[in-house]
Amino acid sequence: MLNKPAYRKAQIIVAGDNFGCGLSREHAPWALLDFGVRCVISTSFADIFYNNCFKNAILAVVVGAGQLKQLMDDAGRSSNAILAVDLAV
Repeated sequence: MLNKPAYRKAQIIVAGDNFGCGLSREHAPWALLDFGVRCVISTSFADIFYNNCFKNAILAVVVGAGQLKQLMDDAGRSSNAILAVDLAV
């Protein structure tokens, strides 16, 4: 998906279950950060990946299956879909 021109500057990834499985090193979050990703949304994450995200200033958000389906449906309708994450400090 990120190879498509419309998504190359994406800062938010909406991902499937158990995102980051097998990516236990910090290199995975570093690569996402280098790409410009600042937030990953999924129903679940691999534990080590999840913790490494926060250590590297990437917000990992856990949502329910229904919420994930809605986000995936919205994103799939148009390459112009816009999603914003407003994190209260």
